Amino acid sequence: MFDGKEYVYAVYEEKSFSKAAQKLYITQPALSTAIKKVEKKIGSPIFDRSTTPIGLTPSGEVYIEAIEKLFALEQNTLNQLNNLNGLLAGKLSVGGTILFTSFILPGLLGEFSRKYPQIKIELMEGTTVQLTERLMGEELDLMIDNSELDDKNYEKYYYSTERIILAVPKSFGINAELIQYQLSSSDIQSGAHSRDDFPALPLSLLKNTPFIFVKEENSIYKRGVKMCGRQNYTPNIILKPDQVVSAFNMAGRGVGATFIPDGLVANLPYEVPLCYYKMDEDLSVRHVYFYKKRNKYLTKAMEEFIRVAVGDEGFRKVREERERENQEKRENQEKKGQEKKHGAKNTSRP
Repeated sequence: MFDGKEYVYAVYEEKSFSKAAQKLYITQPALSTAIKKVEKKIGSPIFDRSTTPIGLTPSGEVYIEAIEKLFALEQNTLNQLNNLNGLLAGKLSVGGTILFTSFILPGLLGEFSRKYPQIKIELMEGTTVQLTERLMGEELDLMIDNSELDDKNYEKYYYSTERIILAVPKSFGINAELIQYQLSSSDIQSGAHSRDDFPALPLSLLKNTPFIFVKEENSIYKRGVKMCGRQNYTPNIILKPDQVVSAFNMAGRGVGATFIPDGLVANLPYEVPLCYYKMDEDLSVRHVYFYKKRNKYLTKAMEEFIRVAVGDEGFRKVREERERENQEKRENQEKKGQEKKHGAKNTSRP
């Protein structure tokens, strides 16, 4: 019954769906869908949409009073736990490309902020190259990305697996020849494209379809080029925007076909006039990680955010592996020290 209470309360506070959506960093259609789900669960409308500004129905007044009591109880409990854990103050900086800052991080940061309201959060957006430089320069605590970064420099915490798919404007006539390969957004949300028995699209069937590729430094560009090369297909590239989301929006406007991660479609709360196609390549599968610079001190705020993002088990697995590595280093250093000492003794004998 109280799933989505944060969305309801934001609309109640702002007296507007559009202002609440901006506050929550989500789209207005996504917010409206979330509110309707809550109203369906309680069996009556919460908001009187006929008034300006938006008001509460009698059922809405009861619901708001109940969730205010829940918020107070949660906050009191969290304050006590924060006192015990030492999370009374601090800051956390998290970065990602526009794909992740738009569709993944808002939910995670919202959950973390509710648990630890005293922690000041800084969200950085940029390209993978820009964010990696900030991470190495310790301007950034954590970064979410789907690139495989060097394990020597970074600790990585597994978040999810995604598959690169092809998005083609519905207005393109070529789609009529590719019906057996087509995927809808609901197919992607259900994971149908991940099944082995679902047919993958041979790129040669696209003929001279115009393509939108992101810039060369982007992982999806490199993988897209390699997938085309393996199939001896030369794409007709007409545009190269910086970000995947920009390429996706252009495809939705009928500019050209583009490679995108399936997570973009899975998290989109509205339909876009595109046809989607599975790629039969190992290059189409990649992992999303939260990265931390190795040897950078792991603050309590960083630890708790990682736990929120990947779960306690995911966090513990990486830390245990890190501890094993450190233990091996200590043992090797001790062994070398003993060998050096033993060698010195031997050379000192007459």
